[in-house]
Amino acid sequence: MSRKSTLIVGMFLSAVPAFCQNGVIQGALTDPQGAAVANARIVAFDEAKSLVVREAVTAADGAFNLRPLARGTYTIKAEVAGFKMVERKGLVLDPNQVMDLGRLSLEVGAVSESVTVEAATPLVETATSQKSFTLSSRQVTEIPLNGRDFQSLMRTLPGVVSNDRSDFRLAFNNTDAFNTNGLRGSMNNVYLDGAINTDVGANDGQYTQISLDSVGEFKVQTSTFNAEYGRNPGVLINISTKSGGSAFHGTAYEFLRNDALDANDFFRNVQGLKKAKLRFNQFGGNISGPIYLPRISTMKDKKMFFFFNYEGTRASRPTGGTFTDVQHPDLLNGDFRRLLRFNPDGSPLNIAGTSFNVGTIFQPGTVVRDNGGRIIGGQPFANNTIPRSQFSRNAAGFLNILGRIDRSPGVQVPNTPEALRIPYQDTYTFHKNQKVARVDWNISSKTNFFFRWADDAQNESQQLGIFASTSFPVFPQFRAKPGASWSWNLVNVISPRTTNEFIFNYNHLTQIVDVTASTPADSYDRTKLGFTFQELYPNSNLRSKFPRFTCGTGCNFGGFPTGWLSEGKTYAWTDNFTTTRGAHTIKLGTLINMNDNGQQPSWTDASNFNFNPSADNPNDAGNGLANLLLGNYTSLSQTNGRFFGAFRFFGTEFFAQDSWKVNRRLTIEYGGRYVYMGPTYTRGKFLQNYFDPQRYDAKSAVSIDTRAGIRNGSIIPGSGNPFNGMIEENQAGWPSGGLKHRKNQVSPRFGFAYDPFGDGKTSIRGGFGTFFERIRQNANNFDGLGNPPLAYTPNIYGGNVDNVSPALIASGTRFPVGIRAINKDGQVPTIYTWSFGVQRELGRRTSIDAGYVGNTTRHLQYSSDINQVPLGATTNTTILRDANNTANAIRPFKGYTSVNMTDFGANSNYHALQTRISRRFASNLTANFSYTWAKAMSIVDGDTAGLGYYLDRRREYGPAGFDRTNVATIDYVYLLPAFGTKMGNGFAKTVFNGWQVSGITRFWSGSPLGVGANGNAGTLGGGVRADYLGGQIIPDNRTRFNFFNPLVFGRPVDGSLGNTGKVVLRGPGIHQWDFSMFKNTKITERVTTQFRFETFNTFNHTQWAGINTGVSGANPGAAVSAATIGASGQVNSTRDPRNVQFGFKLLF
Repeated sequence: MSRKSTLIVGMFLSAVPAFCQNGVIQGALTDPQGAAVANARIVAFDEAKSLVVREAVTAADGAFNLRPLARGTYTIKAEVAGFKMVERKGLVLDPNQVMDLGRLSLEVGAVSESVTVEAATPLVETATSQKSFTLSSRQVTEIPLNGRDFQSLMRTLPGVVSNDRSDFRLAFNNTDAFNTNGLRGSMNNVYLDGAINTDVGANDGQYTQISLDSVGEFKVQTSTFNAEYGRNPGVLINISTKSGGSAFHGTAYEFLRNDALDANDFFRNVQGLKKAKLRFNQFGGNISGPIYLPRISTMKDKKMFFFFNYEGTRASRPTGGTFTDVQHPDLLNGDFRRLLRFNPDGSPLNIAGTSFNVGTIFQPGTVVRDNGGRIIGGQPFANNTIPRSQFSRNAAGFLNILGRIDRSPGVQVPNTPEALRIPYQDTYTFHKNQKVARVDWNISSKTNFFFRWADDAQNESQQLGIFASTSFPVFPQFRAKPGASWSWNLVNVISPRTTNEFIFNYNHLTQIVDVTASTPADSYDRTKLGFTFQELYPNSNLRSKFPRFTCGTGCNFGGFPTGWLSEGKTYAWTDNFTTTRGAHTIKLGTLINMNDNGQQPSWTDASNFNFNPSADNPNDAGNGLANLLLGNYTSLSQTNGRFFGAFRFFGTEFFAQDSWKVNRRLTIEYGGRYVYMGPTYTRGKFLQNYFDPQRYDAKSAVSIDTRAGIRNGSIIPGSGNPFNGMIEENQAGWPSGGLKHRKNQVSPRFGFAYDPFGDGKTSIRGGFGTFFERIRQNANNFDGLGNPPLAYTPNIYGGNVDNVSPALIASGTRFPVGIRAINKDGQVPTIYTWSFGVQRELGRRTSIDAGYVGNTTRHLQYSSDINQVPLGATTNTTILRDANNTANAIRPFKGYTSVNMTDFGANSNYHALQTRISRRFASNLTANFSYTWAKAMSIVDGDTAGLGYYLDRRREYGPAGFDRTNVATIDYVYLLPAFGTKMGNGFAKTVFNGWQVSGITRFWSGSPLGVGANGNAGTLGGGVRADYLGGQIIPDNRTRFNFFNPLVFGRPVDGSLGNTGKVVLRGPGIHQWDFSMFKNTKITERVTTQFRFETFNTFNHTQWAGINTGVSGANPGAAVSAATIGASGQVNSTRDPRNVQFGFKLLF
């Protein structure tokens, strides 16, 4: 290696898993009689960079192997004395592709003579077993993509489905929005220039999502059996950034969307509402070309090249409801006369059995109730008005918050004079600034280096808050997500047979949630709002946020977290060593990676007041808002702290594989990958607490208060151990991170490719592989910080806000809490995948790839509540009587409500016939048709998905929620004929030349749906599945009011779970046409403009999406009746209506 290369390696001081980004061009050289030609010189010429990047010499059998080669377009030259030089031009090599040129035949003649062939890149993979699809830059940038999200291209591939109801996604780089080959979305892998770009915290996002106009190529491997691929077992998406060439090129562009051009949503039309406001503006540009440095890269010897892209996105769209009910201003002033109800003749409508008018409010401490909790006596406020002299000192703070609601557009709610209905729809705003820079340096014909940097600064904001649960746009929040990725790649040809590739990658991602900069502190700071009470835990609310509170209609101000922080970093060193020995290409590689992740739990740390009327509030006034003004709360709670979790894990992986060219027709690939999954350990001061069922001592269990009243279900003070079964990590043999070390995992891989006719036009391919999955951190580590005794939330009942202080903690009532647990002995999630198929060239640059793809999984992660009320208990009258129908008194682990156990026992399987017909760009047309006939079965669909009632996995086994039986997609780009050229004048050429059309058309069958029933008292409030009572489920004439017939279902008898299965019917399918039309106009020889008109759901076809699938009966065991049917069986949402987008590009 040269001194320059050594210096570059020395720059790599620290670093995400990566795989080889480079490809191979191979073949064999023969003379006119077909004999092998040895010792011929073979060179690879990069057409974009105008330089020779690799050289090789043919072996004794005439074979040659040019590796490693970066993605690009190449000319291959072969020369040897006594023969004419052979050139194959225009060979487009994809990332990590093995391109087999077959036999190149020489002609006798002088080397100075040449035979040049404008090559057609092979359409059939005859040298590798991997099943992959490559989308060119033309397809990426010229197919209409809603929201200009390159992940939308995934929907064009066989085996890929999505349950998104909207294709217009402004989400933060999510990668789990689609499922491939029946696997979970969290198993998807996204690579950027060969380095992993998937956030390890949740396994569902990217560190940075680059612009469409930065993408050089988009390669998807849906079934791969090479040992070099590890980490997650799902689809592997590799995005290659563009690189510079020997000439300067650039693009400037802007894309616009506006609701004025769109169709209205179906249900907004039904309600007589105008179109929801939408604005989308995406703009940017890029430039690329050579870099000139003295003695390194000169005008005559260009060796360094650059590419830079900037893109900005500014978007806003509505979200949430359209009407909100709020209190009339009179009530905020203490005047509750509007609550009073009267008979039609004007006489007071009294509370039954009393002389009090309905709506009367009472002096604190005077209310009398009967055994059923109904008010039968009390001292009313005069004129039903609370004097200001009786207002709580802290009422001013609550009123300052309620007063921020703009009531001016409100109208009185019919028959409810105390309420106003105000029209409002929250606005979601999304801003993004994204930059990509890349430098390529061809140090020599044996050494190449590139550096790539991507920076992705995203910001979203909402008037209702990001994580808040309020109904009013008074406290806007933002969520910032700055992410960045750095990658260094060094390739060195050690000898004609041996190469080495080194990759270093560092990724960083931060998420911050806080109030927007335009939000004044006096709108959320408790002291500036007028709150004077002390909090139970003053140190919990370090940001001095106002309290959460609820008091009835128009009075719900839930969680309002500020200062939430999440931060993740990944480092990795990867080295791949490749050598060719005869017919064997042997590849060895290693990966060492370190991941740091820190995050705060998402609970809110301010006080939480409930002012709703209750028989257990000794000072209840009979109305929630009246209680608020008086300061008399029904309950108060606050968590004792907010904790930042910081976790780290190391991983090491090794692989060895051999690609054995048995003969010219058969290639066998085999190998193995060793995976060491290091333990996740805590590097912060807050250790996690876990629940271990084996450590739970029933003799030390707490007792539960079963008396009627607000303390029903609480823990009786002094009874037993309130932390029974809890253990802190690293104590008494409990492993760090909650899981035992998962080391020494070995995954074998095998594949083959067979060319039965030896002409490179047919390939029979297949393979088998084992994969392992690392569990997502967020689902297991951070939740442990919310378990007691570290986190504790006391409940205080029946007090006044003015008297709150830490002294109340001792009198607080402790209720059982929901906790997280994990099976520390859980096995490693394992996936076995296989495929067998045939690929065939059909002529006219068209090929077909058809095959069977399948997989089965074991030990997948899921969650289940192991503390549910035992099924038999719900029908045992003695147990229910003794427990006074108190669920907490019947649970197996008393002292807790739900115990959500993360376990590793879920399974799934997938079987599919997948077909894709592809036409490479020729005669102005490129097109693809993909069809999948599949069945995906699972127990649960995601890592955090809960198992159904009573842990019966057999009951939960059935079609996965993302199973779609038939999925057909067509995509195309067509350049219309140059009619202007035929007319023969310049004006006609300008007007009629340069037109093209493109589009995506989808025909997908629906996803599975079950039918549930609510209110089954036999499970103490738990939802269950409906009973099928016989009859036709699907009506003959479906409408939006009867997508299915709910009258054939009923509510199960108490204590039963319903007789219907996981899936009863299929939801609506997808039938959508997206279309675009471009006009390319050549301004000069080097400058072109492009105007784009794009439509999504072009024909504005109404497509049903959501269905109300819950049913209920008047009595247990009863069928649904017309009186109880409600909205069951009706459509409640649709997919997007037609959207229109305009775009303009300047290319030079």
